[in-house]
Amino acid sequence: MTMKQSDVDLAKALTYCGALPLIACVVSSVWPVPGFDRILVAQTYSSVIISFLCGIHWGAFMFFPERCPRHYLISSNVVALLAWGTLLIPYQGITRFLAPLCFLFLFALDSKLRDQTIMPQWFYALRRNATAIVVLCLVVMVWL
Repeated sequence: MTMKQSDVDLAKALTYCGALPLIACVVSSVWPVPGFDRILVAQTYSSVIISFLCGIHWGAFMFFPERCPRHYLISSNVVALLAWGTLLIPYQGITRFLAPLCFLFLFALDSKLRDQTIMPQWFYALRRNATAIVVLCLVVMVWL
């Protein structure tokens, strides 16, 4: 079953719009906005998005258990809890690199979903692009 092109286009637009909060955090690193805690926003929003992506992996296992490795069921929960756990400690040290690593790890899992024909190629390409944008934003914020 394939999605209508209009739905694919909408999914792409929504995904790219989903990167806007992190882009705003990078912009506010250069041009600070009074009262806007870019670190807290980036950390919290990253945890939300990582959890959302983990839900995709959970769903992949639930709908394709014969083709999707069992560890997707486990890793989706572990990564989501790890991302949310970072909110309990100050944004420093390892937490600065944890969100980008989580995004990259989840993208690596997406590669396997694509190889198993669970994830369509257009969505894999979208995830690749969105992951690149998000990781770039988070890494840039570390140095600004």
